[in-house]
Amino acid sequence: MKDLKHLIYFEQLLDNADNELVRKAAAEGNLAMGYTCYHVPEPILNVGNCFSVRLRAPHTGSIDIATYYMSNYTCEFARALTERAIEGGFNYLNALFGAEGCAAMERMEEHFALLHPVQNDRFFTTIIDPPMKGDKTSLDYYKAQLQLKVLDALHEHYGVDVSDEALQEAVARHNRLCRVVTAIGDFRKLENPPITGYEYHVMMLVSQVCPHDLILPYLEDTLAELQTRQPEPVFPFRARVALAGSEIDDPEFTKLIEMCG
Repeated sequence: MKDLKHLIYFEQLLDNADNELVRKAAAEGNLAMGYTCYHVPEPILNVGNCFSVRLRAPHTGSIDIATYYMSNYTCEFARALTERAIEGGFNYLNALFGAEGCAAMERMEEHFALLHPVQNDRFFTTIIDPPMKGDKTSLDYYKAQLQLKVLDALHEHYGVDVSDEALQEAVARHNRLCRVVTAIGDFRKLENPPITGYEYHVMMLVSQVCPHDLILPYLEDTLAELQTRQPEPVFPFRARVALAGSEIDDPEFTKLIEMCG
């Protein structure tokens, strides 16, 4: 297939945590809100002049320092985030919103508060306690956590407008992004999709680690491009399986070929 126009740019955006669009948004006076878990909903981190950035740790090498603080029994991802923070890799952040989803991630979030690795005097860390049940009492508790530890914290530290009107606008913007990403993903359902799994996942990632209003035009442009993109005559995996199957006399392999269409 012909290369997607923006794919190389998308890949470049994933090279660094503080990618080009993050730096551009920060330079315009917007606030970078780091998060690691879906328990903190993206829309409320994109209220007012805030933008959400899901934390990653590209170019991670040694995690020895983080291991000293967290022990080698905690997961490598949590330690990698801590290591990158100590190295100064998250100095662009204005806040980190965590959740008690797992013990290792909670330890990482606590070290952001204890070690003060982010060189920003106004930076703060907050950790919500998401309930693990879906009843009304748990919902009320969850709403109270988000109000106190996210919305009120944003207003207190940065004067962010967290009114109902501002929240509704943030949700509307988020839904627009979701509709575009969903429409792109729907092309993967076709018999011979004009987009590979790799390409789709790259776009999913950039939608989570870049300011939504800056990445959205590129995703919308890609969606329009996919409308006319011509897929391969035969999906490459099926072609390879069929070729291999022609040389192998194995009933189980023949069954695999049939399953692949």
